[in-house]
Amino acid sequence: LPKLLFPKFGGTTPKIWFDDCVNYFTIYSVPEHLKVTAATMHLEGNARKWWQAYRQNHAVTEWSKFCEVVQEKFGADDFRNAINGLLALKQTRNVEDYTAAFQALQYDITMHNNHYDDIFFASTYVVGLKDEIRAVVEPHVPTIVDRAVVIAKIQQRTVERNKLKTTKNFQVNKPWHQKVEQPPFQPNQNLQRFRQLRDYRKANNLCYSCGEKYEPGHQAVCS
Repeated sequence: LPKLLFPKFGGTTPKIWFDDCVNYFTIYSVPEHLKVTAATMHLEGNARKWWQAYRQNHAVTEWSKFCEVVQEKFGADDFRNAINGLLALKQTRNVEDYTAAFQALQYDITMHNNHYDDIFFASTYVVGLKDEIRAVVEPHVPTIVDRAVVIAKIQQRTVERNKLKTTKNFQVNKPWHQKVEQPPFQPNQNLQRFRQLRDYRKANNLCYSCGEKYEPGHQAVCS
């Protein structure tokens, strides 16, 4: 069996760290009086600085007391934050992303308090779904989150298919005639053509007005 490293703690999710420590103590048969010493040797960052300051005025030798102190310092708001986050969570993207975020908060809550039942979580999950998905999931009255997730994913696929069908129908029924882009207006274009025509008729002794051969008396006839 390869040597396991003692778990590090930098100030987040202390409950998980406690469990990792207990597993390490069990595997290597760490005696009770050395548990706090072993754990504090593996504090990092602000957690290590806090312990250096805390131990100056407090003597903590029991593992259970040490866990209480660390939990109070670094995990006091974990449960409250998880509850508030779960109740405020709304689906903004797809069902998969919403479910991942929801379950992360759900596990945070049950890690601190296991008295919340499946119906509470299932009902809260349904409330946070998009309207177009919740309208189908809600009548099924799912009693567990996993069941609500399955129905939500099915409805999501249905919504996506309907949107795709609508898009295709729009493309088929779209008018074929396209607007012809007109070339940009050039105010000097007609003047340039007039000058070219005038110069050509002048050079060939033609009437400026009708373009016929210019002869004496032609002007009176052309007018």
